[in-house]
Amino acid sequence: MGSNDTKYLSLEETLKAAGKTVFVKFYYCFKDMRISQDQLAKKLYAENPKSKSERQGFRIPRARHIFETRQEIDALKLIIDSPKIDEATKRQAEKILQAELKSKSVHTDVEDENFLNELNNDIVYLEQENFEYNNFPKPPREMTTSISEKYPRNRAVSRRALFKANYLCECDNNHFVFKRRNSTINYTEPHHLVPLSAAKDFPEIDLDREQNVVSLCSSCHNLLHYGADFEGVLKLLYKKRKQLLKDIGVDIEFDELKKYY
Repeated sequence: MGSNDTKYLSLEETLKAAGKTVFVKFYYCFKDMRISQDQLAKKLYAENPKSKSERQGFRIPRARHIFETRQEIDALKLIIDSPKIDEATKRQAEKILQAELKSKSVHTDVEDENFLNELNNDIVYLEQENFEYNNFPKPPREMTTSISEKYPRNRAVSRRALFKANYLCECDNNHFVFKRRNSTINYTEPHHLVPLSAAKDFPEIDLDREQNVVSLCSSCHNLLHYGADFEGVLKLLYKKRKQLLKDIGVDIEFDELKKYY
């Protein structure tokens, strides 16, 4: 974007540039980063009567920027509160919002925003380190208790796991990833293959180990937590990590793992 481009200055401006009605109608297409910009442009041009360009080179980057910066919930709320949006679009936005909020509340094991922000700062500003797996058994850490029990996570573990994967998506190294802000390093997200919520079933084992943390693009991470067709991705990752999990004492079959999702 050029220095005079003001369309990312606020969420409201970004939404206006993307088109609020279009953002809602094609919400899940914008969210799925596996759909290329060319494929998405063809779909928008064919199905959106007000499309003026076959490339959609102005609309798509702005809509996807909302997901890349994790502002989709706020964007939906803005649309619902917008006086000029038709009622059908508002109802659709409300339906999507409720589904998103329900998914986020169900999956208590998803990395929280503060953790990811702090991890991103570590990756950008700390010196990169060499890393090899240490298979020496470790006991689990003590749970912290607030309203509910929460398994403690170590940012260094996630940082090393992402480094080990070369900051690429372990589902497919060719999946779309963008650069971290203020850095040349790719943005990928850490995901515990055996969820930390399963800790009660592994009372003698620390699940927050690099062998259990996979590097994923935003789309694959969301798919595992919220997607209907997550099983294929989960099985792919399980096959890649099965032996590494065994090395640290986590001997689990795929059907058992699937029950945690």
